[in-house]
Amino acid sequence: MNAPVMLTVPERNALRATVLCLALLGGAGLFLGYANPFYQLPPLVLFFPACLATLARIIPTVKGSFYAGWLCATIGNSACLYWISVPMHDYGMVPWALTVPAVLALGAYLGLYGGLFALFYRLFRDRLPFFAALVLVCPLWAALDTAKEYLFTGFPWVTLSVAFIPWTEWVQAASAVGSTVLSGIFAMVAVALAEARPIRLSLGSAPAIMPKKRERLCLLLAVLPLLLVYGCSFLPPLPEGRSVTVGLVQGNVDQNQKWDPAYQTGTLARYLTLSEWTVNPAMGRLQKPVDFILWPETAMPFYLESNAALADRLITFSARFSVPLVFGAPGKSDRPDGTGFYNRMWLQTPTLFERQSYDKQHLVPFGEYVPLSIPLPFIEYLMQGLDFIPGTSQAPLRTGDLALGGLICYEAIFPDLARQRVADGANILVNISNDAWFGYTAAPVQHLHLTAMRAVEQGRYIARATNTGISAVITPRGAIAARGSLFKAESLVGTARLVSGLTVYHRIGPFLLWGCIILSLTTGVWCLVQERRRAKDPRERA
Repeated sequence: MNAPVMLTVPERNALRATVLCLALLGGAGLFLGYANPFYQLPPLVLFFPACLATLARIIPTVKGSFYAGWLCATIGNSACLYWISVPMHDYGMVPWALTVPAVLALGAYLGLYGGLFALFYRLFRDRLPFFAALVLVCPLWAALDTAKEYLFTGFPWVTLSVAFIPWTEWVQAASAVGSTVLSGIFAMVAVALAEARPIRLSLGSAPAIMPKKRERLCLLLAVLPLLLVYGCSFLPPLPEGRSVTVGLVQGNVDQNQKWDPAYQTGTLARYLTLSEWTVNPAMGRLQKPVDFILWPETAMPFYLESNAALADRLITFSARFSVPLVFGAPGKSDRPDGTGFYNRMWLQTPTLFERQSYDKQHLVPFGEYVPLSIPLPFIEYLMQGLDFIPGTSQAPLRTGDLALGGLICYEAIFPDLARQRVADGANILVNISNDAWFGYTAAPVQHLHLTAMRAVEQGRYIARATNTGISAVITPRGAIAARGSLFKAESLVGTARLVSGLTVYHRIGPFLLWGCIILSLTTGVWCLVQERRRAKDPRERA
């Protein structure tokens, strides 16, 4: 089956055209099923794994399956991450033409995981019983998604299951298995659908399944209605504590002015004015007392430790209205090797001078630090004079019965960080971010959907404040209970609850993911060994 296949010129051209069409179809499905600037239809993402599996089957060689899958995944990831060109051009001063290779390079790296999926699915299909190969799609996809989370600082931005966040009933199983395994389940169903109506090419590709095997596909296709039934009817309730009212403030501060010292006082005044709308009865907006006010990441563009005058105004506001302030501002502290600078989340309580903080642990490469000190001319503009180091403490910020688990910016895209916050006692998660970099692209919506998935996985409300949008209160079911606008200075009041219970995923998540990794690796290595033996044995090749 994997012996060299001599193709005629028409056959070769037909194969190339089919591969290109499938790669474009899979990439387009991922783009249109994920949040995008045009119209999002979540089920379209299923075309992506379906096309990867079809490419794996129709290519005459195992190596060719990898390259075809890589092409498809590169197209899809590059399309979803097109917005990376915007901050590079607008803030890094990179010409538009030079931003395209950067987007394609990141898309090509993430595309490697798609190529690996196609390769291993081909091996599984060749060497294992068909139904076993199909079932192994789920742990294989989950293992590759987990690798994206940890390798090379991690960037699990494009996740199959997150596409279904607008249809919240379909993602409730993430509270039991997590987003990565749920993505694997969706991929498994998509591949089963592709195998049920396979493309046939007589070019030495893997054979299509026999009609009798299609009966077994019904077992896998039944997973979709089961997910829907679980999401609609059988989701167990979580124990909830008291209701809390959250004031979200969105300053909409111009990124090009944000770090200019001349604008510091005006920025602070803007946030204090917007915040007063949520707590001052005289302004007519207060319906019930606000339990805390949340400002975005680096909302205060100065070091509190060295600007006592402005820091005192924060203390005065918190004490005057008896409301805790949670906000982002850079922080610094003395270290044996010099002063350390941090991307910090502060909690200012009404008690004078009582202030707690959380330092961001997972920094953005080339945005908050430079990996390996790589010299790139545009990095200085993007970092805007900042060079942070990661924090170490992950304890919640506490005031009264509030235990606020901090997630700064894109920390919200990492499932394990949210799990750590809940494990340390957080009864509500708070995400502060600055998505001004992305402009009017799909990135703010994608970021919001990724954050909502953390709420489902951990069974926690999430209060989210961003500089330019989208600020929101997210329920433990992933629904948006309150939502702000894009690029509008506004204050928003939402209601959340303090939750103390733990989801099934929180309890078993690490074991489940390690099981997927071990199962995929051991099966993949066994298949590779068998493939090499077959390649060396003339009788096997025949």
